[in-house]
Amino acid sequence: MCLENNPNLVDSFGRIAKKLRISITDRCNMQCVYCMPSNNTNWLEQDNLLTYEQITRLAKIFVSLGIQKIKITGGEPTVRGNVEDLVKSLSSIEGLRSVTLTTNGILLKNKIKILKESGLDSINISLDTFKPDRFKAMSGIDGFYKVMDAINTALDENLPVKINTVIMRGWNDDEISHFVRFSRETGCIVKFIEFMPLDGTGIWSKGLVVSKKEMIEKINNDFCKLNPIGNDKADPARLYSFEDGKGTLGFIPSITEPFCQNCDRVRITADGRLYTCLFEKKNYDLKRLLDEGKSDAEISEYIRKCITEKPEGIIKIIRKHDLRPTINVMNTIGG
Repeated sequence: MCLENNPNLVDSFGRIAKKLRISITDRCNMQCVYCMPSNNTNWLEQDNLLTYEQITRLAKIFVSLGIQKIKITGGEPTVRGNVEDLVKSLSSIEGLRSVTLTTNGILLKNKIKILKESGLDSINISLDTFKPDRFKAMSGIDGFYKVMDAINTALDENLPVKINTVIMRGWNDDEISHFVRFSRETGCIVKFIEFMPLDGTGIWSKGLVVSKKEMIEKINNDFCKLNPIGNDKADPARLYSFEDGKGTLGFIPSITEPFCQNCDRVRITADGRLYTCLFEKKNYDLKRLLDEGKSDAEISEYIRKCITEKPEGIIKIIRKHDLRPTINVMNTIGG
């Protein structure tokens, strides 16, 4: 395949990168058990983070190479100041179809209006429980009502909301039906995520994973039967709804039904490192190229070459029976 004649980011498995996750900080105001290290966190040096101007420049390069959607992540992106300025810059890039944000919602409520005005298309809010005490146990802080206020404010502002819910056996798997009712009552898409070995705490085990199959069986027993909705094969969430059309649920079965063969995502960390796979340690330093004054054309060619080295994904790790806690740490890479 001649890369010079192909504007797309094509890897050696024939997958084309169309979505870019950009982490703007590794810091977070929560300490969720499935993500953040419980202690001795080595934060990135703040003066080594990409500026918003550098992020926008890289985003423009990626869009010129075929990226269609950008999601701003962290850590927790709202702990970095003026995130709305970045949203405005990104949303003005010609050819970019959408700019979205993933957040825990703690600092979100008062930013929703300005984020929407700045061009944010939708928002993913993490919520793993409807029980305040359990929320504190899972996240490390007493913030349940702040998150619910943010969700309700976003709905009032007509900003599309998706709920990200990590299901862990013995922690919150008894609340699956509650989340289903929430989706049916509010219209929010709820995405159930299988617990992945991206935990800084090192507690991950197969026994804590509640499979997509198990979740669907429970929902079918408690409600009317779920039916799959035709959606983009590259979307990690398999979407389902009910015959009455109330409620849309997504399942991200990274462990039990990995979807690596259709992956179209790449990631940039807050310090400017390109990760072609969430489960890969190898990365590529884009910030160094910016600091060295490389041209957009030179950076584009480097990115193309990096993409050709994208690995098969977690499916290879599973095949080798090499799943283990903390394969990578989510807060340092971005979701």
